[in-house]
This record gives sequence, structure tokens and C-alpha cells, in this order.
Amino acid sequence: MLAGLNDIYKAQEDLENLKQNYPDLYEQLHHVVSLTRQLQIKYGYMGSLLRDEDLPKYQPQFVRDSILSLYQNEVKKLKRNPDFGKVKELIKDHAKVGDPKLFLLILGAKPELLQGSTIMK
Repeated sequence: MLAGLNDIYKAQEDLENLKQNYPDLYEQLHHVVSLTRQLQIKYGYMGSLLRDEDLPKYQPQFVRDSILSLYQNEVKKLKRNPDFGKVKELIKDHAKVGDPKLFLLILGAKPELLQGSTIMK
């Protein structure tokens, strides 16, 4: 099921609300999303970590264990934030949009460019 443009705009609006109301949490989330992109780890892996889901489907194949351990520690720091439930709620509320598009919005992608596209998880 593809998310429509209105779904993506709503996700962007909710992300902006998170940024305004929980700036420290949003900054931590932005840091982890940016790190995910820079390490070329699939957004599905990050989403699975955040939701405490099984990971084999998205387990990075070409990332050194030491780097992956550092990455996982950054994700754990985010999850220890007392307001982290807001992130989980946002991800759940926008499941139709999907992890990749949601995380790309955090990095500044324009909703119009995400509409209808199939982005690698």
C-alpha cells in the first residue's frame, strides 16, 4: 500500500510538532537517522531496532561488527530518552508512509519527491 501525498504531509507535520515540542529527542532522532544514512544501513534496520523487532531481514551484511556495535549504541541512547515513546508512536501512526520515507523527511526530503516512490528499506 503506497502512501499518498496527504499521508506524507501529515507525517511531515507530526515530525515538525515533535521537533517543536521535544527538541532534544528530535535532535537525537535526527542524529541516528543521519548516521544510518552515512553508514549506508537500511532504514528498515533502524526502524526494526526502534520497534524492538526481529532483525534478520534487515541485518547489515557489509558493516563491520565494531561499527555496527557503535551504531547500535547510538540507537540505544535514543531509546533511553524519557520521551522516546513519542518516536515509537509517530512511527506506528505513520506505518503507511513507512520507515524509509519517514526517515528521509527527517533529513529534509520534500514530500512531493517521496510520493509514490518505492524507496529501498
